[in-house]
Amino acid sequence: MARLYLLRHAKSDWGAGLPDHDRPLNDRGRQAAAQMGRWLSKDENLPKLVICSTAQRTRETLETLSEAGNLSFDVLYEPSLYGAGTETIRRIIKADAGQHQAVLLVGHNPGFQDMAIRSAKTGDSSTVRQLRIKYPTCALSIFEFEAPTLEQADLDRGNLLKFVRPRDLD
Repeated sequence: MARLYLLRHAKSDWGAGLPDHDRPLNDRGRQAAAQMGRWLSKDENLPKLVICSTAQRTRETLETLSEAGNLSFDVLYEPSLYGAGTETIRRIIKADAGQHQAVLLVGHNPGFQDMAIRSAKTGDSSTVRQLRIKYPTCALSIFEFEAPTLEQADLDRGNLLKFVRPRDLD
């Protein structure tokens, strides 16, 4: 079964006066990313490949998560993931995840929430409802597909296994 992990970046610092692409994480964001890293370290099916937006806040989210969870990934930084909509995200998954059984994407809203809503055909109804209402910073959704690889998966027919928000980990 193929798996897709969609992680929205952690909370960023709006007060830095930097262009959007260059905004770093704030303290709350670093704490949330570390929590998520520790939580992910318990996942036995964790992907080896991460496809990450080139934005500073996504890169810092991944770095903090990896350090806190003592996780190691092959990382592909994908410029087109910054601000990507659903079709671009789908294209990135099919092209870059290819023959992988699982991949973690680190990116942005509204594209990640839209992609998650589109993929969530089955799963716990209250969890799907939460995902539809709000996809907060550092939220993670995990989907499973009836295919051996993501390249072969019908990304519109996922089973939402988990939707985890930082507040769920407190």
